Amino acid sequence: MSNLRKWWKAGIAIVLAVVALQVAVSLLVRTDRVHSYLTTHLERAFGRPVEVTSFDARIFPSLQLYADGVTVGEDPGFGYEYFLRAEHLSAGLRWSGLLGGHFEFGTLSFSRPSLILVRNFEGRWNLERWLPPAKNTSTQGPRIYGPPSPVPPVHHLQRIEFDEGRIDFKNQEEKLPFAFIGVAGSVEQVSPGRWELQLEAQPWRSGVLLQSTGSIRVHGDLAGTSTRLQPAEITLRWGEASLADVFRLLHGQDYGVRGLFTLDATAKSAASTDDGPGDWTYSIEARARRIHRWDLSERADNPGLHVNVGGRWNVGTGTFVADQFAVEG
Repeated sequence: MSNLRKWWKAGIAIVLAVVALQVAVSLLVRTDRVHSYLTTHLERAFGRPVEVTSFDARIFPSLQLYADGVTVGEDPGFGYEYFLRAEHLSAGLRWSGLLGGHFEFGTLSFSRPSLILVRNFEGRWNLERWLPPAKNTSTQGPRIYGPPSPVPPVHHLQRIEFDEGRIDFKNQEEKLPFAFIGVAGSVEQVSPGRWELQLEAQPWRSGVLLQSTGSIRVHGDLAGTSTRLQPAEITLRWGEASLADVFRLLHGQDYGVRGLFTLDATAKSAASTDDGPGDWTYSIEARARRIHRWDLSERADNPGLHVNVGGRWNVGTGTFVADQFAVEG
């Protein structure tokens, strides 16, 4: 009986110690000094200015950092609006890094993030400069004497998850009417300078009433900044969208056509040396079914349309070449 009481007291003492430690850590991360320290490490991880409204932390069952009101600043070369904003951020912290004297983030999870993708006058996207480039393994070049130059900072981000997000687009200073809503997925650095993207979203356009725009799923493998996200390979599927909403998305108006629309596309850069620098090879397969007028009822014998297009696309020069084109009714 005495042994049982001894273990019972020890258990209560451990629980109280854990609770006290949790309260202490939670209060500590809310101090101005620790707030500034954590913000600095987030800036190093993202490679951009970061603002955070408040922090919190949890030590059990795993070490986790929480942040509310997160704003990641934009590269001045693309404007002064924010690059990324999220209501909440949770980040796993690695014990191995802390024990080794390093502050390292594990998986970062964003809740309700808002991302703005900007294309400047050079045809470059702000996302290109954010993703770290692949390591240069070339051994050629002039011999350098003396102490080595400082290594430029690298974003120590391995995996980013997001849900209930939104992606807006801008062409220089002009905000485009298109956007993706309900964005969910992840971006993971599978090797130095190589990023794997998995994304699901719903297309949207301002000023237009949409009913069934379908769902877009994207899977891609992207490189870092040095080659405009190239080499890369991207697959996209846009499934079961209303044909009327497709026209509303593209042109902002209803042409009175009804039916179902599906699109499958693949794009690959640096597929061969004949493509030339900056070229993408692409393949698009679009299918429309049950096509009919808005004032006619749907019937089993409503026509369909099947289109296949393949060719090359150069983003830098703006050239779009279709080497293959086929239409079946």
